[in-house]
Amino acid sequence: MAAAVTPLKTQKAWQLALALAALAGWATAAALLASPSEAGRASLGGYSLERLALTLAAVLPALLFTWLALRTWRQPSGLAQKLKPVGGLPQAMFAGLAALLAVVFFISVGLALLPEARAVSLFGSLSLYLLRLLPLLWFAALVSGLALVLLLAERFGSAADFTGQKPVLRLGLAVYLGILALAGLVALTGLGLGFDATTWNAPNAPILLTQVGLSLAAALLTLRLAFGLRQRWAALVAPRCFELALAALVWLVAAVLWLGQPAQPTYYNSPPLPPTQQSFPLSDAFNHDVIANSVLIGEGFRFNDFVAIRRPLYIQFLAGLEAVVGANYGAVVSLQVLVLALFPAFLFLLASRLHNPLSGLVLAGLIILKESNAIALGNVINSSHAKLIMADLPTALAMSAFGLGAVAWLRGSPRNWLGALLLGGLLGWFILLRSQVLTLVPFFGLIGLLTWGLRVGWRPVLLFGLGALLVAAPWVVRNRVLMGQWAIEDAVVAGFLANRYSHTPGTFGLPFLDGESEGQYYARHMQSVRTFTQENPGYVAGFVADNYARNLILTALPMPLSLELRDLESHVRELPYWPSWDGRLALESVLPIALNLFLVALGLAVAWRQARWAGLVPLVINLGFTANLALARVSGWRYNLPADWSLVLYYALGLGQLLLWTFVFLRRSPAVQAFLSDLSQPVSPPSAPAKLTAGRAAGALLLLLLMGNSFLLIEALSTPRYQRPSSTEASAMLQATGQAQPWLLEGLKNGDLQALYGRALHPRYYAAGAGTSEGDFYLTSVMDFERITFYLLGPDPGSVALPFGQPHVSFPASSDVLVLRCRGASYAAAVAVFPAGEAGQLLISDTLESSCR
Repeated sequence: MAAAVTPLKTQKAWQLALALAALAGWATAAALLASPSEAGRASLGGYSLERLALTLAAVLPALLFTWLALRTWRQPSGLAQKLKPVGGLPQAMFAGLAALLAVVFFISVGLALLPEARAVSLFGSLSLYLLRLLPLLWFAALVSGLALVLLLAERFGSAADFTGQKPVLRLGLAVYLGILALAGLVALTGLGLGFDATTWNAPNAPILLTQVGLSLAAALLTLRLAFGLRQRWAALVAPRCFELALAALVWLVAAVLWLGQPAQPTYYNSPPLPPTQQSFPLSDAFNHDVIANSVLIGEGFRFNDFVAIRRPLYIQFLAGLEAVVGANYGAVVSLQVLVLALFPAFLFLLASRLHNPLSGLVLAGLIILKESNAIALGNVINSSHAKLIMADLPTALAMSAFGLGAVAWLRGSPRNWLGALLLGGLLGWFILLRSQVLTLVPFFGLIGLLTWGLRVGWRPVLLFGLGALLVAAPWVVRNRVLMGQWAIEDAVVAGFLANRYSHTPGTFGLPFLDGESEGQYYARHMQSVRTFTQENPGYVAGFVADNYARNLILTALPMPLSLELRDLESHVRELPYWPSWDGRLALESVLPIALNLFLVALGLAVAWRQARWAGLVPLVINLGFTANLALARVSGWRYNLPADWSLVLYYALGLGQLLLWTFVFLRRSPAVQAFLSDLSQPVSPPSAPAKLTAGRAAGALLLLLLMGNSFLLIEALSTPRYQRPSSTEASAMLQATGQAQPWLLEGLKNGDLQALYGRALHPRYYAAGAGTSEGDFYLTSVMDFERITFYLLGPDPGSVALPFGQPHVSFPASSDVLVLRCRGASYAAAVAVFPAGEAGQLLISDTLESSCR
């Protein structure tokens, strides 16, 4: 058993605590007397009886603590004798006393940190008393906290075991000083705080201080129960199975909480509307869904006439979801959530391997709650979350999976050629999910060389790069063949970059010239970017550096930014970081940020001591991803969501290390000893790399080629579902509804009506004057008549608006439709809807009938 704290050290700690409690008591009494009194209720010395009673409640303990402090300083030997019974208290009595002190401490701190508005909402008029009690609450928190710590130290404390932890603490302090030095440099130079002319984007969803406490408590309880079950079934549970079982539990909790959190209408999804009463995607999410449906109907990875698209891997994933559950937006989102719930599970595994399962569970809890906050705040802050058809959180999931593989690669043998090739292929695949991942390739090449040295490391690094090239290159070659340019993104991205590489940067892409092709547009704007860079190298270097620093700063802001216990919505509305930030810190954020950065520094130290260069994998992911964002002159918001978990990971490792030190200090407790023993057991013993054989090498190459060429294979094997109908075929479709009007048939025969056939996406009904003025989106824009709008996908894709006054009609999403439009008209004259398994229905616009006769 570890040696106990010596009586001398315990005695001095009690002496200091009593002196501090006495000073705090007198300070509390002074604060109560100094606050303004009620003139109408003054009775003695200008103070009310209530004020005097509160002051007496501070003075009496202050007198007691003063007397005890003086006595113990005069007779120190007597204190040691009086403290001996504390260590011998019956277990139940000691536990009850400790629990009472803990309850007093947490209630006092919780009430003291309640902001006024929330106190009023919780307690009504009684909240007025909290302000008067504030000095007493802090006094009670101090006394109960000191007493709890000293009682635990007296019974279980052991300083001898802490000596082995000093290297981690020293390294953590050194890293912390380095971070503070960088912060001072930023404050001095203004780098990241406004050099660039672009607008600050907001951080992503926050983590509240109370949620940090909840994550810590949940992690401890879960791990204690898990260790008990492992001991009971020790013969049946292998270490790796135990780790995977905890990861599965994390996945389940994330899936349940995220599915149960209602999604709000945002910039990327509409509220439920007739005739389907479904929510549908908007903006970038709309583009993703349209392209996924284009794949499903055999048109390939295209958007309207554009052959180069963004994020083909996410489109492939989304098309797979819709192939499984159909056109039900809610079902697609729910299935996506089940996949994305792997994100905190992967991060649990990553943190466990960089530290221990306790830190892993703390991190998982923080990430689960952070994403729940993002879903809840969908209509308050502009961000991306699991219930939107967006590629940001899927990319974060991908980065966590890559991080797991990278840690295993860097901690293994440099002769693991197969692992290097496959890991590079995985990164190349993820480049097709979000092109910003591309800049991770040189960063991880460098960290590979730092890990093994140039002489040994060049081979695995070369194979890593080759794997990325094998998977990502086929998509680039496809775009070269179809568009004429070596592009990994769509042409619009080039216009966006050209708009950003300017002295007056804009937000969106620039327009096409008349008759300009997709490839010509791309080439023109990429040349504009190159020319601007060559003519203004200093300016470009400045805004790249500024956005790089700005993104790193914003990555630190999702962690607790205030000690006040606000509710979630008040937190983002009252602090100055949302919806946009001007770079200035709120005064109440200074201390929390300083504490956050210390925990991040401690987490970095822990990861370095545990895994050396492999421990920096999450940081390198952030640095590499941020480099791409800086080159694109963007920062914050959903842009850095795929990498903003990295500092949260180190924050969780720092919290886990503080808990570990606490347990080491209390190691004389049998329960703590057992917990530490369980925690020290390896959960995932390293495995030797598989021997490289010709068969394995061929299999790996085949897998990588299949991953990279899967998009091309899908396009090659696809047959378009819809064809342009002739007038005869269109007439037959109309007659199949049993509602064909003679004037429609006559119009088709004479060529007065244009017939368009395809799939109707996102049907919505709007009353006259309804819609949204946000953005430039025809389907949801405000119009002065009742209408049903949808997007037609097929040989002639485009937006359709049908003037129609009945919201409750049978018009399922993704139905086959025949659209009839008068030649030269802006709106549809009629739409024949053919729901799967139902008779067709004809919807006619009466306002346009006369103009088509």
